[in-house]
Amino acid sequence: MQNNFGFIIMGATGDLAQKKLFPALHGLLKMNRIDGNFYVVAVGRKQFSNEEFRQHVKSAIPKIHEDSWKKLEEKLYYFDLDFNETNGGFKKLESFLKELEQKHQTNQNRLFYLATLPSHFKNIAANIRLHGLAETSGWCRVVFEKPFGHDEKSAKELNLEISKVFDEKQIYRIDHYLGKELVQSIGILRAGNRIFSPLWNKENIDHVQINLIEDFGVEGRGNFYDGQGALRDVGQNHLLQLLCLVAMEIPSKFDEKCIRNEKVKVLKKVKFATNDAVLGQYEGYTSEDGVSKNSKTETFFALKALINNKRWKGVPFYLRSGKNLAKKFASIYIQFKDPNYTVFESQTLNQNYLVIQIQPDDGMLVQLNGKVPGEKMKIQPVKMTFCHECAFGPNTPQAYETLLYEALCGDQSAFIRSDEIEHSWKVTDKVIKKKIPIQKYAKGTFGPKESDEMIEKDSRKWFNKIENVVQGL
Repeated sequence: MQNNFGFIIMGATGDLAQKKLFPALHGLLKMNRIDGNFYVVAVGRKQFSNEEFRQHVKSAIPKIHEDSWKKLEEKLYYFDLDFNETNGGFKKLESFLKELEQKHQTNQNRLFYLATLPSHFKNIAANIRLHGLAETSGWCRVVFEKPFGHDEKSAKELNLEISKVFDEKQIYRIDHYLGKELVQSIGILRAGNRIFSPLWNKENIDHVQINLIEDFGVEGRGNFYDGQGALRDVGQNHLLQLLCLVAMEIPSKFDEKCIRNEKVKVLKKVKFATNDAVLGQYEGYTSEDGVSKNSKTETFFALKALINNKRWKGVPFYLRSGKNLAKKFASIYIQFKDPNYTVFESQTLNQNYLVIQIQPDDGMLVQLNGKVPGEKMKIQPVKMTFCHECAFGPNTPQAYETLLYEALCGDQSAFIRSDEIEHSWKVTDKVIKKKIPIQKYAKGTFGPKESDEMIEKDSRKWFNKIENVVQGL
């Protein structure tokens, strides 16, 4: 259990805070992971009284647990502040935090969460420095929501700016995919199971697919999304992080330093084959609110990555994501090479594969080959499953609950280090700068036909299934 802290949310009236952060705090209280002496300060530009804002937050939390809400409500305060103002607002905030620390006896432990537009990051960091908000007798940490930078150059500039205020041990660059339970289990799957660890290499694995498929569009985020595109929105962060977790060497320890060291080693060896890259835009995108009528922003990408190291040389990693596609799922598909035995005569065996399904139903599935009963040497695929909720129950912490708790504990292993984020941008920038033509695709499909052609010329197919990890059907 964590107590004795202040949690200061910059941008507390925005969607992220309302849909993710406050429900996460409520969930942590319900699970008794935080309690005791703490306070929460919601900072935003709009005018609210404390009571008005508390009711605003309550209305956004699904399935209120009354005891947990009462604890949060009693310690939730609102502070209006324009992040660009220069008339002493940050100085007043510092005085307000000191009052609350005395009232709630929190030992000046402060966790700042920047849930603002990235354009505010530098200014907020500078004002925190100028007015001494990070100079406390306890610990002080800051969480930066993605996107962190727009390219390698801007990420380096931002890292330099915030390093003037915080050292690297205080900085938590968030990627909420790293808080998902199935994602955090990838290292355990490999290191904790002898049946997989010897097979995790180019001798046994044919290829890997990492898919983040969405069946909805930009949903009112047109202004933001049109300046980002799919590659910056989910490619540089979510999908590259999943690639690193699958491809990295098993760390000598499962701690923040060793895990992040191994991920950086992978990023240094990753190269996207820009001749095998497809970008797409769904039909009707330019009619979305906030989107330029002549927009060339991609809402879909399919990439082929190669990792030039001993373990993975020659094994393709296919990364794909898009909006307004036929289904909604996120998974890692690992296809193994065909058996090299000749005893099966003329029979064609199905490929063995492992699926780590992140959503909708989180779990894992392995496809094997088995004998059909009563038939001599007739073979068909059979499936073995692991259902996360079946094994551990429905109350698994959500990603933001996990990440907020780890930030309060000072555990950076699921957060991104400065060199890691710069290398991930360096890899992604090479695709963006290539100016690959944008292909149109119809809503409700799996993207432009060029995406299928890209993988089929390697004699492979996209894995478009949502596996039933409960039944293994």
